Amino acid sequence: MALFKEPEEFYSRYKEIIKNQKIVIGDELKMADGKILERNYIPIFKDNTFKGHLWSFNDITLSRKYNESLEIEKQKYRNIIANMNLGFAEVDFDGKLASVNHSFTEICGYSEKELIGLKARDVFPVDKEYALEKTEETRQGKSDSFKLDIVDKNGNLKVVLISSAPNYNFQGEITGTIGIILDITRLEELEKQKLELLQNLEKSNNELKEYAHVVSHDLKSPLRSIFSLVSWIKEDNEGKLDTATLENFELIETTLEKMEQLITDILLYSSINSQVNEEKLIDLNFVIEDVNQLLFIPKHIHVTVLNKLPKIYGDRVRFQQLFQNLISNAVKFIDKEKGSIEIDMEENNTHYQFSVKDNGIGIEKKYNDKIFKIFHSLSDEKSTSGIGLSIVKKIIERYDGEIWLESALGKGTTFYFTIKK
Repeated sequence: MALFKEPEEFYSRYKEIIKNQKIVIGDELKMADGKILERNYIPIFKDNTFKGHLWSFNDITLSRKYNESLEIEKQKYRNIIANMNLGFAEVDFDGKLASVNHSFTEICGYSEKELIGLKARDVFPVDKEYALEKTEETRQGKSDSFKLDIVDKNGNLKVVLISSAPNYNFQGEITGTIGIILDITRLEELEKQKLELLQNLEKSNNELKEYAHVVSHDLKSPLRSIFSLVSWIKEDNEGKLDTATLENFELIETTLEKMEQLITDILLYSSINSQVNEEKLIDLNFVIEDVNQLLFIPKHIHVTVLNKLPKIYGDRVRFQQLFQNLISNAVKFIDKEKGSIEIDMEENNTHYQFSVKDNGIGIEKKYNDKIFKIFHSLSDEKSTSGIGLSIVKKIIERYDGEIWLESALGKGTTFYFTIKK
């Protein structure tokens, strides 16, 4: 079994060394078992006569494999840097570019050959004092990120985001800066367009709110005038009008009241998302008490809160509108001699889940989705505009919640909704 992997080549080389009486340091020999030996040859002389060589061997297998692994890793990262979409550059303390990747050249428009040795501030011109400040920060081992406007080789204005960090050598000494460059020109343009769009939208919303208030006032004025005229006609002709005429007048008054209520509800619906009142901690138990005092609840209907309700941050007026609409809606559709409205609450990790349950007429399943849409109502009463549950839904969605219902004809309806904590 051969000791060396390539013995013939080894002895051939050794004969040449003997012939020339060489001193050889750092020659390498690969062993059959995979080891790598560093060979040193020192000629031996006696009485000026060459007698041979003194051999010494040093096992360098681990260091050689470590160096090979290190080179493989370095090549891997070179490939990553060369092909990543972010620009990469190494800059020395003189501000000169030592290396760049392909993405960097695409951002600035110069070739790698043009860039190497060029000062970075000639590619990305910045304020002189600012550049000196950043150089000093790098010397102190500090990292930084900043946005910069640049002009590429073709004269195109671009916006880049630069992240810089100190570059160290093997002795841990800072030798310069490593920079990662991201072209955010398109993002900046989109952000600018977004800002302009939001500003225009806010302006349009403000104009729409003003218009809604003006329209509300202008529409209500003739309605009130008609209502007054009808009242005057009835008063001037008291005892002269037959039953059919009086019924027609009542129908006119009912229609006028319903129209006025509709205008009021539309105005309310359009202003739900407007931040009017301060968001603060409110006790929903007190909100329910206030709602019960505001509403006309017949004596045969009892409103019960099964569990203590939480305190939450929000607009008190909005939550009053929410519970007022749900409770009044339940009152309208209770047809039992003993009416019942139960308010309950359960708490989970992210939301509070509330329920408002009644023992009224119930709702057919086919109407479950429609009732939350604006102008959809299951009643023809003059006080019902078909907007109440739409307002409820809009308020709940404003607080990152959802609303749904369960109902059975003749047995009642339960509205469930969630409010984010």
